[in-house]
Amino acid sequence: MTTIRLFLRLAGVQVRSQMQYRTSFALSLAGNFAFTALDFAAIAILFGDITRLGGWTAGQVALLYAVSSLSYALCDIVLGSLDQLPAMVRDGSFDTLLIRPGPTFVHLLSADFLLRRAGRLLQAAVVLAVVMIRFPPTQWTPGKLLVLASAVAGGAVIMGSLWTMAASAAFWIDGAEGLVGVFSAGTSFLVQYPLDVYTAWLRSFVLFVLPIGFVSYLPVCWVLGKPDAAGLPGAVRLATPVVAAVTAGAAALVWRTSVRRYRSTGG
Repeated sequence: MTTIRLFLRLAGVQVRSQMQYRTSFALSLAGNFAFTALDFAAIAILFGDITRLGGWTAGQVALLYAVSSLSYALCDIVLGSLDQLPAMVRDGSFDTLLIRPGPTFVHLLSADFLLRRAGRLLQAAVVLAVVMIRFPPTQWTPGKLLVLASAVAGGAVIMGSLWTMAASAAFWIDGAEGLVGVFSAGTSFLVQYPLDVYTAWLRSFVLFVLPIGFVSYLPVCWVLGKPDAAGLPGAVRLATPVVAAVTAGAAALVWRTSVRRYRSTGG
C-alpha cells in the first residue's frame, strides 16, 4: 500500500504540472482520443464491405475491441514511461532513479506520467457504452458484466507484465526500443480482432506462449457463448485473473534480475 501511495503522490505531481496549461492539456487529450479512434474506424470501414469477420458480427468485434482497448489504455496510463527506459539505460540517467528512496520501478513509472493518455481510455469507454446499450451482442447479466470487468483489469496486468519484460531487455541488449514497441502497440493491435482470423500457429502462440489471448478474446467468447478457435474448456476462458497473476510474477522476477545486472554507462 505504501508503494501505491508513493506512485499516486509522484504521479499527482506530474498531473498538477500538466494541468497548469489547461488548454494545452485539453487539446492533447482530444488529440489522443481522435488518434486512437482511427483504430476503431478501420474496423467500421471493414464491416462496410462484409457482414462477418471470422464468424464474428460487427457488434461482437466492437465488444472485443472495446475490452482490449480498455485494458491497453489502463496499461498505457500507468506504464507509459517504460518507453523511456532504453534511452535512460543508454545515457546513464537511470542512475538517478536508483538513488531515490522507494522502489525504482515506481520512480520510473512516475517519471513521465502523462494524463493525456487517458484519451484512449475515454475512446474505448465510449465504444463499450455504445455497443452495450445500442447494439448489445448478448443478453447482459451480472455474471457477464463481472467477467468483462475482470477481463479489463486482468488484461491490463497481462499486457503490462509483457511490456515490463520487454522493456527489461534494455539492460541486456542495445536498441531495445523496437522490442518495447512490439510488446506494447503490437500486442494491442493483435487482440483487437478475433483470433479466428489468424493462422493456427499464431493462435497457438498468443494463447500458450504469449498469453494475450486471455486479455479479451477468451473472456469475450465466454460472454458471447461463442466457441473459441482452440476449443478450450469454458473454465479456461475465465482464467484471465490467474494468467495475470502468473505473468505479473514473471515480470517482477525479470525486472529484479535485469536491474541487478545494470552497471551504468561507466561500467
